Amino acid sequence: MLALGSSTLGSSTAHAQDQSEFQLWGALLSTAHVSSNTPRLAFWLDIHARRGEAGTVHIFRPGVGLVVNDWLSLWAGYAWVPVFTDGAGRRDEHRLWQQVILGTKAWDFTFQSRTRFEQRFAEGGDEVGFRIREFVRVNWQPNERNPLGIAIWDELFLGFNDTDWGAPAGFDQNRLFVGPFLQAAPWARLEIGYLFVYLDRMPNVRAHVLAINLFINAKPASD
Repeated sequence: MLALGSSTLGSSTAHAQDQSEFQLWGALLSTAHVSSNTPRLAFWLDIHARRGEAGTVHIFRPGVGLVVNDWLSLWAGYAWVPVFTDGAGRRDEHRLWQQVILGTKAWDFTFQSRTRFEQRFAEGGDEVGFRIREFVRVNWQPNERNPLGIAIWDELFLGFNDTDWGAPAGFDQNRLFVGPFLQAAPWARLEIGYLFVYLDRMPNVRAHVLAINLFINAKPASD
């Protein structure tokens, strides 16, 4: 099954012990800025493909944002999450989302915090699932002339309510990533590393993930 933040692929099987599996996740995460000044309008798009032992999850998440200054940005958008379970077809989830991103740089470290609030709708029920996600990241690049560095991040998921389609209240999941990155250009960064996902289900899932993420940040050089 896939370690997605719903019970789509994890609720159909019940075992006494946690389930452990290997997964492969790939993502393109991009932002495009209309100006280099602040405040400015920006656009967001991330696209994901995640393969687990029982199926595949795709995520298409566009959005629009306001970059208030160098350390604060505000965003909102929509996400379509089709889940393909082997032998059982497709199930769709839809999400509205809003988020606040804080970031700063000190010495050789870049710090980022992202708080995202989601309103989730899914086939099989009429209730809306409310969830908050708290993401924190530290990037270490000891020499700007050397494009290599190390990324560490963690994301905690908490649900506010149970739904009739399976979204849980309380602790939902946690994701912890560590791996090297290549700053291929000022606007492009590639991360490849190990992601550990703990999904609170019946049974609980411990997913060991090879994660490959490409970040694109397109911004005019000057106005």
